Amino acid sequence: MKAAINQLPVFYRYLFSYMALFLLPLLVLGVTGYHQLVHIVGDDVERNNQALLQDLQDGMDQKMILLNRIAGQLESVSELSPYVLTHDYYNVYQGKKVLESKVVDESVREVALHIRGTDFLLSSTSIYKVNSFIDEFYQYKQWTSAQFNDDLNRLTTPQLRPAEDVSISGLPNQRLVTYIVPIPINSLHPYGTVLFILKENELLKSLPVAGGNAIVFDREGRVLAAQTPTDYLHDPGFFGKIVNGKAKYQDVTIQHITYAASYKKSDKSGFTYVTMLPKSTLVAPINRAIWQWGSWMAAIFLAGCVLVYVLMIFNYNPVKRLAALVETIRGQSLRRANVFEMIGNVIHDMADSNRSLGLKLEANRSAVMEHLLASILKGEFTSVEALNEQGKEIGFLLPYSETAVLMLEFPASFVPMKGRLHEEVDAWFGGQIVGYRKESLEERRMLFIISSACSPEAWREWLNQMHEHLTAVFQAPITMGVGNRYAEVVQAGRSYLEASTAIDYKLIKGNQRVIFFDELLVYDHADLLSPRRVLEDLEIVLQHGNAGRVAETVHQIGMRMKQSGLTLFVARELCYDMIRKFIAYADKRNSGGATTSFPDVLTLTEYMTLDEIVDLLTTACATYCDLLESKKPANPSALIQQITQYISRHCGEYDFSVQRIAEHFSLSLSYLSRYFKEQTGRTIMDYMNEVRIDHAKRLLKAEDYSVKDIVQQIGYSDVSSFIRKFKQTVGVTPGEYRKQHR
Repeated sequence: MKAAINQLPVFYRYLFSYMALFLLPLLVLGVTGYHQLVHIVGDDVERNNQALLQDLQDGMDQKMILLNRIAGQLESVSELSPYVLTHDYYNVYQGKKVLESKVVDESVREVALHIRGTDFLLSSTSIYKVNSFIDEFYQYKQWTSAQFNDDLNRLTTPQLRPAEDVSISGLPNQRLVTYIVPIPINSLHPYGTVLFILKENELLKSLPVAGGNAIVFDREGRVLAAQTPTDYLHDPGFFGKIVNGKAKYQDVTIQHITYAASYKKSDKSGFTYVTMLPKSTLVAPINRAIWQWGSWMAAIFLAGCVLVYVLMIFNYNPVKRLAALVETIRGQSLRRANVFEMIGNVIHDMADSNRSLGLKLEANRSAVMEHLLASILKGEFTSVEALNEQGKEIGFLLPYSETAVLMLEFPASFVPMKGRLHEEVDAWFGGQIVGYRKESLEERRMLFIISSACSPEAWREWLNQMHEHLTAVFQAPITMGVGNRYAEVVQAGRSYLEASTAIDYKLIKGNQRVIFFDELLVYDHADLLSPRRVLEDLEIVLQHGNAGRVAETVHQIGMRMKQSGLTLFVARELCYDMIRKFIAYADKRNSGGATTSFPDVLTLTEYMTLDEIVDLLTTACATYCDLLESKKPANPSALIQQITQYISRHCGEYDFSVQRIAEHFSLSLSYLSRYFKEQTGRTIMDYMNEVRIDHAKRLLKAEDYSVKDIVQQIGYSDVSSFIRKFKQTVGVTPGEYRKQHR
């Protein structure tokens, strides 16, 4: 059983469990409600039955009281006195009218008065001879003439004869109840007898016992009257079966029909009153209520099941989509019974893969970080946003608006402790000052690129406090050179030159302190040669694009630099700005690998004389002029063909990137992107994605690799992004593509 349940799909297992949870309280509610309903309706039926019995008793007792009262009233009527009735025939006629008035309802067929000692009966309808009355007009089957005469003349107490069949002259047989009352009532020597002839079918006519019966028993247990005369009334043991001293409400089976029988004995008359109602009639309201209750319970259950099903579909959809994604990644269908287990396995595999990728990324993080820091000093990033976009994957971020360079110099004996010094400096970064270490070309120096948002005063205070801390910790002369802070990240190279120049002033300022570049008089004697004017002149000739004119202008600038007596820093700064101009115009003119041909700011700091700096500037100018005069290849597509072939061969490698393409062909990122777009009409990233997607399509058609393995082979790092890109490009998921082409 358990194994069969485990084979069910997860959706149906959860659906059935929720339905079972819903059904359990519904069953409890249904059973308790059913019992309460049966109890309530049963009590109501019993109350109605008791009320019916009470009505039967009240009606019959009131009838007997009424008849006794009528008999008593006849005593006082002068027209009906023995003397008057025996001496004046006219008064006999008047007495007849009086008796006629005593027929009070349909149940009284006739009222007759007999004066003892006479041989006639005066009734409400006629005057009878006694013998003629019993022999001719009312022929009782069990009441003989002798008994009749004896009862009329000898009874001293009222007597009620049970209902019996009577043949009436000229009419069909009827069942009549006869009530004989001697008058005066309760007299030991009555002078007359009143005879009430009652119709049995009218006595109990008003009782609502459809399909059942209402019965009146006398003190001896004889049936006095019944609403419906039937055969079972003649059973001598019938009274004992109904009135047995047990519950006054019981089930009795008679002639294969079950009745709910109730009885009640009157204290006034001594009669026993019985109602018999068919059990089917009594329980009909209960059955109807139960049916309605069950119908409502079933409707609620069905509605609840529908609601549970709808909610299950709604809540299961994310799991279904996740399962579909897992199927796509694995390249095979999941067993629906173990969908969560399969998803868990895939997530576990992805977690292992991510950990592996994380380890690889961490191993390359230092190299990537070093490359980014070098690019900052070279001025390759024109905005902080572009820099942060490339650095976010390795956690590199310059969050604030101003960038500066900090350089530390320490004794040669302190070189083995550089790692510890780095840790101490790193501990000071945080809040509004964030910094990253860049490897320096000199062992005795340590370089930091810093992003700051604090005020100039707080900046100086922070640097001085850190210097005091380092000096106290290492007990060694540490010099700190601080370049100016710039709002443009492209000026980070200038701040590097300033920090390097500040360090060079240690012999003047002291070698165990913080030296701020803006405190130095490095611009002395610069008035003979205005750097701003020099850059404007160079800008003009570069715009014309004439190599000879550019060379001549740079030669004149170099001569003026030697004659002007510029400080070493100003000369370096001017050379740095002019080289950046060469790089910018080389990129504009699509000169290929121009940027890597020019010296960077790190190289520039190695030159210690004006002659060396002028020679470096002249070499850079010659490189630029060669680029201007070099002719474009006869086949413009030669380079683009090499680039596309390189992409096709290496795009499946994990560390493949646009930066790697640029470095391989000695091109700047900006030039490579622009050149590729001009030659192909699309971006290099779009082309790389197309090559990878084509490679993935071939593998999906021909191999049985999982999607995860394919992703690794084509150079993607994230499975979900690949699936999204594949569907966006091809129109279907990888799994669907494999099914279509198998």
